[in-house]
Amino acid sequence: MRNSGMISENEKWRAVIDCDKQYDGLFYYAVKTTGIVCRPSCRAKTPLRENILFFNNISDAIKEGFRPCKLCRPDITNHDYEPNNELIQKVKEKLDQNYSEPLHLEAISCEFGISASHLTRLFKSFYGISPIYYIVKLRVAKAIEMFEQTDRSILDIAYAAGFRSLSNFYKSFKEHTGHTPNEYRRGSN
Repeated sequence: MRNSGMISENEKWRAVIDCDKQYDGLFYYAVKTTGIVCRPSCRAKTPLRENILFFNNISDAIKEGFRPCKLCRPDITNHDYEPNNELIQKVKEKLDQNYSEPLHLEAISCEFGISASHLTRLFKSFYGISPIYYIVKLRVAKAIEMFEQTDRSILDIAYAAGFRSLSNFYKSFKEHTGHTPNEYRRGSN
């Protein structure tokens, strides 16, 4: 592992421009005009070169009067810190708890203070699927659970799982399981 004394100022500057995660923990940079210290991988707007000071550790930057960036959180010692992790985890928890309610992505994104398209991009980057696809998968899983644990009608199960139409339920169920709800019920008995 390299230490920050072996990295030239030009290489550090290049790492800042490229938001290079490989340099996180090796050095930090502070922006004189904002009074903020960041990791090299920070996604905030790249400052002007003449406004930057480099530090070998975060404590030296804080002693000089700089405060930790709220986006990249250089004060957190875990170098795998992902600023959107907590946000997306909260979105997922909301979906998990409200799977049977009508899904309004605009309302959810508003609640968390981001746009629906940004929420979708973040969710996909963390879980590999869109929030809408996630909720459909979750509803199908809950329907399967109900098929295995109750004798309720297919219509009751569809509505209890959060589907608002029987045709959408059949389509989604077949897409995710390869079987219609009737076929699944007969096969599980």
